[in-house]
This record gives sequence, C-alpha cells and structure tokens, in this order.
Amino acid sequence: MVNEKSFTLIELLVVMTIIILLSGYSLATYNSFTQQKNLEKETSYLVDVLSLARGKAQASEISTTCSGSDEFGGYRVEVNASNYNFKQCCRNISTKAISSCGANIQSYNFHSAVSKISGASIVDFYPLTGGATVTTIRLKNSTVGKCLDISITDTGVITVGDTPLLC
Repeated sequence: MVNEKSFTLIELLVVMTIIILLSGYSLATYNSFTQQKNLEKETSYLVDVLSLARGKAQASEISTTCSGSDEFGGYRVEVNASNYNFKQCCRNISTKAISSCGANIQSYNFHSAVSKISGASIVDFYPLTGGATVTTIRLKNSTVGKCLDISITDTGVITVGDTPLLC
C-alpha cells in the first residue's frame, strides 16, 4: 500500500472558511477607509475654497464693481447641505454691512455621501484685515457615520479637526 499525503475535505473547508472570513473583513475595512478618505478630501476642498476667499478678500481683489452707496465688501462662501458657492460681495459704505453679492464665481458639489450637518450657511471674509464670520462647519460622511469640523476664527484663521470622529 502506497502512503499518499493529501488534505482531507474538512481541512480544505476550514482553510477556505478562514480565507473567506479574512477577505470579507478586509473588504469592509477598505470600504470604511475609502469613505473616510472621501470625507477628508471633501473637507480639504472646502478649506481650499475658504482659503481662496480669505486671500482674495485680504488682497481686495475686485472682479466686479459695486454701485451707489456700496463698496467692495469681501468674498462669501455659502455652504449648503450638498454644495457650496463662492461669490464676491458689496457692502454699505456707512454701515459696513454686506448689502448684496454677485453671481456665483464658482459652485462645488459634495460627494454623494458627504453633507454639511451643522454650522453657518454663510461665511464672509472681509477686505484687508477685516476678519471673517466666526463659525464651525461640520461635514459628515453618512456611509461611515464620521464627521470632520472646520473652524473659522474672527481673524480668518481656518483649522480642521485632526481625524474624523463618530457622530
């Protein structure tokens, strides 16, 4: 009788089950990682637009003229649940309050799973060293239930949370 070495059916089933379980776990982890990176990417895009608005306002870069008793008032970023818009504004010369804003210079859409869930809908950056609207905007990726905060100080400093948190 020849002694053949081979695996039994039970051994093969155990090994296959372990491989399938590990593959499933790694796929779920990868999907969560990808969704977290989508949230970080969208947050980065919004911060870039906020920084652009701040820089243009501080430089008093004017692309359209204001009329009547209005002067250049800075730049505004309107953040909605699914998108955000960038526009130039005019303000009243005597009150310094923003009176009107022009058409959107640029509009941006969030990734389908990412939305704004709290914070101001309007962020204004005023000319020269006029500062900005103080707020904290929270973006959420609904697929993984994680959020990132963007904070804006009265001097226009923009900071982002370190890591996405469960929310």
